[in-house]
Amino acid sequence: MTNLYHNVPRRSVLKGGFGLAVGLGVTLKAPAMLAQDKSLSLMVLGPDQKATAWLKIALEEFKAKTGYEVELRQSDWGSAFQKLLTATASGTLADVCMMGQVMTPALASKGAFLPIDSYLKGWVDAEQFYAPMLKDGIFDGKSYALPIYADVRTSIYRSDILKKAGVETLPTNWDEFKALAKKLSTKNGGPLDAPFFANQDKSVGLMQTFSQFLVQAGGSYFDEKGKSILSAEPGQKALNYLVSFFAEGLANPNVVYQGTGPTPLVQGQAAMTLNSVFEPRNAHANNPEVEKFVIAGAPLSATPGGKPATLAWINKLGIGANTKDPDGAWQLLSYLVSKSSSEKFAELWGGLPARQDLKDAPFLANVDKGFVDATQYAGALPTTPSLLQIQKEVNIAMQSAIRQAQPPAEILSALDTKIDEITGS
Repeated sequence: MTNLYHNVPRRSVLKGGFGLAVGLGVTLKAPAMLAQDKSLSLMVLGPDQKATAWLKIALEEFKAKTGYEVELRQSDWGSAFQKLLTATASGTLADVCMMGQVMTPALASKGAFLPIDSYLKGWVDAEQFYAPMLKDGIFDGKSYALPIYADVRTSIYRSDILKKAGVETLPTNWDEFKALAKKLSTKNGGPLDAPFFANQDKSVGLMQTFSQFLVQAGGSYFDEKGKSILSAEPGQKALNYLVSFFAEGLANPNVVYQGTGPTPLVQGQAAMTLNSVFEPRNAHANNPEVEKFVIAGAPLSATPGGKPATLAWINKLGIGANTKDPDGAWQLLSYLVSKSSSEKFAELWGGLPARQDLKDAPFLANVDKGFVDATQYAGALPTTPSLLQIQKEVNIAMQSAIRQAQPPAEILSALDTKIDEITGS
């Protein structure tokens, strides 16, 4: 186990003083050719006012360096995928587009983006990205997108509740994680009815928790031929472990986060979960007095002494296939994923940097070190065009599993069949 107080955050949420001028002195990696009367467009998803203000300044500097006027387009995350699909079909996709992780293969399979392998060849910055995050932009053997920031998952705890229960160290593996849940349970004299919250919500939070256990068990969604293999030994090991918390009364399937207000961990209903910097940010917004107690531990390993593993949901930028100026679009893309600009994306969008040379970025002084350290262990979900549909099916199956409606082996076998139908494998 690791010491409980090693990762106590100085402040675990990004606050004011963003310094809009920071990150603007970016050296373009592509030739900075002046392009009089030339224009490009950029679509970004989910920016707040501070992010929009920074982007406008950054794009003015890009214009000064290259001569390109950039039209800034925006969308909320909820309607983004449908907007990008519609723009792809109508040939009106922006020259450079932001996309979420699961959107990338779905859109690339429809010809939405240009392959960028020719630009990446010999591009020195490529070495600065975490390899799994760079790989996540590849579909069908071609690179279509570059990462800008990531939602890295790890174990998260309420240190005040742990301290009251006499806990001084954080778990590093499954056995220790389960033992902590038992210690915190009222069944064993602890303070909580359901110490572990598995991220049941109205979206796919439960699927995300299962997926983290899956990679920790050494499993994956597909084999080399694209067949679903969730019912293989690692998948069964992961689901049996997840279900055991509910079967043993250490988690409550009826506790569901509604998407607004404090999470169960922030409310104090639970003291341990698997999530991202979203948790301390939620505490800052909804229960500031407990923010300092929301701490990040190491990603778990399935066995004592095993290798930690986790997942990241990675947001990226790609070049629209309908662009009339691919070289100009690459100049814009490479500018936006440069070190200084990537730092601002991560800071302002509330994620973690996708570049290794930003692991000591100044803004990370305000982020619990546990989140930053977890990045090195983060992989990604498979890049399949059907991932949006698949993750929904997995989440439905996990809901059935935690309510113990069927044995885990039967649930996973049926899920393999369903996923193979979706993918046509």
